[in-house]
Amino acid sequence: MKILALDTAMAACSAAVVDTERRQPLAAAFAAMARGHAEALAPMVAEVLARSGFDLRHIDRIAVTTGPGTFTGVRIGLSFARGLGLARHLPVIGIDSLSAVAANESTEAPLLVVADARNGEVYAARFDVARRRLSGPAIRSIDHAADDAEPGTLLIGTAARTVLEASGRSDLKHSAAGDLPVAARFAALAAEMIPGAMPSPLYLRAPDAKPQSGGLGRAGALTFQSVSLPGAFLLASLHAEAFEEGWSAGSFEDMLGMPGAAAEIALEHGEPVAFLLTRRAADEAEIITIGTRPAVQRRGVAQQLLAHRLKALAGEGVRRIFLEVAAGNARAQALYRAAGFEEAGRRKNYYLRKDGREDAIIMRRELSP
Repeated sequence: MKILALDTAMAACSAAVVDTERRQPLAAAFAAMARGHAEALAPMVAEVLARSGFDLRHIDRIAVTTGPGTFTGVRIGLSFARGLGLARHLPVIGIDSLSAVAANESTEAPLLVVADARNGEVYAARFDVARRRLSGPAIRSIDHAADDAEPGTLLIGTAARTVLEASGRSDLKHSAAGDLPVAARFAALAAEMIPGAMPSPLYLRAPDAKPQSGGLGRAGALTFQSVSLPGAFLLASLHAEAFEEGWSAGSFEDMLGMPGAAAEIALEHGEPVAFLLTRRAADEAEIITIGTRPAVQRRGVAQQLLAHRLKALAGEGVRRIFLEVAAGNARAQALYRAAGFEEAGRRKNYYLRKDGREDAIIMRRELSP
């Protein structure tokens, strides 16, 4: 069985193509990083596929870590895997991040995986010598995370050293096998699992990022970058964060393949925070979709990205731009009105909702020569 495995759940990005019959990776890549997973993942997957000598037609299933980990990182990996699975009709297998880290250690000894969860806590899971999970993943305090560990247990994970010191125990040791998930090592776990529904993120706590008292300040200096067809997976990851029903990478590939289509992202400190997809025909254009990652919403990011793109379109000779927005989406309408758009018509019962249909408002803006 050939498995494409990927991970972005913690402070690294990794991908691998593994042949479980040969019991070895055909190609693998790993890079430690605190941020930038969304930009790194697609090229890394393309790289390992190319080096393996296979393409997605030869892949039997996809394995992806589901957390616990960073909220953004978990969503990026899952969105990528889901989009790829849907587009290529491949089963996607979710592997919890602590089981993925446990796969690093080959020594026959009990294992305690502990990953930093901040605020004096860790994500913890215990495994026996055969790597059967005995408990977790769960949140434990650093001081008591090793209370149930039997003598001779190896500690592994980003919080292993801290937990070991806090325990004061001399009968425990820190594994040297590596404290972060590595796609090439956990891929084989997916071969033993039965495919089912698309995996969901495993969140054990609420996000740390919360609005500051008095509200978040306006976004600082943003940079803008065009995204071409290979960036469809990045756009799918961002869209999945911004909207409840995310579009797949295959959908973005189709849209980017349309004549006149162009995508752009806004970056803050090098991290993608918003996206915009437009399509141009002669001297008119339309906005297909625009979105902002939840952690940076209400900071003027979408407004700046929209203004940047409108200026560029005007410079390319576009004189008029249109968009459609749900009649009940007052927040989006406010954004567009602030950018100079006006209502130009309606499409009755345009959007299909769970409880019926909703009108679409057509908005238009004239661009200066």
